[in-house]
Amino acid sequence: MRCIAFIFCCLSPFVIGCGNNAHKLNQQTLSILNIEADKWDGGASFSTNALDSYGSNITSAVEKDAVNYTLELRSNGPDKLPKNNDDIIVSRIKRHGESTYTKEASKSIKAGFEAATGGTIDAIKKGLKPNSSKSSPD
Repeated sequence: MRCIAFIFCCLSPFVIGCGNNAHKLNQQTLSILNIEADKWDGGASFSTNALDSYGSNITSAVEKDAVNYTLELRSNGPDKLPKNNDDIIVSRIKRHGESTYTKEASKSIKAGFEAATGGTIDAIKKGLKPNSSKSSPD
């Protein structure tokens, strides 16, 4: 019994230390990701040569939607496998000022206006042009 208690007392600091060490590495990686993300200028691309606390490269991707650019920085985490539940991810969102909503709305309004008035304008234009099919009095 004493042997088991002795082993437990000797090994418990290492086991508990491992948990704290894992948490510390996770927090260090999160800090690195946030520092790198803060360097992003909000543009269409971003790259970094930074390593996470596990010694792996950090990956970056910028996605564009109708209003924003979204930056995602990713650490593959302690298992170093991509896109699973131990990954550490930080993201930032910034407006790009190239709203396709505005462009699409403008196109739709213009197309609707042309469709609504096109027949009227064409009729007026035809009325103003000399009609070559009529015979002129000689």
